[in-house]
Amino acid sequence: MKSVYVSDLHDGDSVDELFLVVSKSTGATRAGAPFIKCNLSDKTGAIQAVKWDATPEEIESFSEADYIKVRGKVGSFNGQPQLRLDSFYKYIDEADSSDFLPVTHYSTDEMLTEFRRLIDKVKNPQLRQLLACFFDDERTMHSFKEAPAAIRVHHAYLGGLLEHTLNVVKTCDLLSTIYTDVDRDILLTAASLHDIGKLQEYDWSSAFRFTDTGHFVGHVVGGAMMVKEAADSIEGFDPLLNLAMQHAILSHHGLKEYGSPKQPKSLEAMIVHFADELDADAAMYHNALADASNDNDSSLFTKKHFFLDRPLFKGMPQPDDASNKEFDSDLFSAERGIDPFADD
Repeated sequence: MKSVYVSDLHDGDSVDELFLVVSKSTGATRAGAPFIKCNLSDKTGAIQAVKWDATPEEIESFSEADYIKVRGKVGSFNGQPQLRLDSFYKYIDEADSSDFLPVTHYSTDEMLTEFRRLIDKVKNPQLRQLLACFFDDERTMHSFKEAPAAIRVHHAYLGGLLEHTLNVVKTCDLLSTIYTDVDRDILLTAASLHDIGKLQEYDWSSAFRFTDTGHFVGHVVGGAMMVKEAADSIEGFDPLLNLAMQHAILSHHGLKEYGSPKQPKSLEAMIVHFADELDADAAMYHNALADASNDNDSSLFTKKHFFLDRPLFKGMPQPDDASNKEFDSDLFSAERGIDPFADD
């Protein structure tokens, strides 16, 4: 059991603790002295670490996804915390993965119960068989409950894929009551399976990493391939329905520049795309606000978000919010000549 986590580290702290290696690189100073730079993590976050004057033995002693026991001191570099290592060694005993991989805050059993209740609304017998190929399979379900939905962008934690998929299915179910001409059976089935390819795209045994399949194929094309294979195994499965399902998965990222081989051409595919994008963006928004809160940043906006490419408004200050004292009550006044929502 770890006693110190990344979230506990502050400038000047001495550290003697176990961490997971997320990434590793080597280099040399201008004077030619070799160094190691790596990102170390646990379930609370990650911190950059550097070992100056690294020996060849130290450089070769560990790899990404290894656990290392480190000694060092927390400093800062470019305004960000940095752990400067004095010594380290590869940890070869068994480590408790729950200390190192973040986990959903929700009960996976409760989410799975709700997920099954929603997909049970599908009445088309062929689509019910298709869903059963995945969600009645014990091995698939074990992975589906555990898998992250991403490496780092959104729902990047154990149980994240189930949480994200459930949110997309719930959104699609709601939208089917508004756009009543949609084929709800296709919509709910496509929503349930839109990210199924992530079971083959990611490895989460020790750290969140891409598999060879993830690098070569990815979850969009890979998911469509998985669905086609399952549909082809069902006797008499409608070929056009098979194509419609593949299309909804192939197009769920919306645009080709975002990884979609096809743009949505059916109402079902359009709704799945927007439901998926909404949940991913909302997760990134909440992550950005949490990061700003951890930084004790009392401004109205977060820093510019790398993926969303804009600062994010934190919401109206609440009267009982102690940080509200930091805000100017006349901030939105027109005569100030300032638009707080203007693009940077």
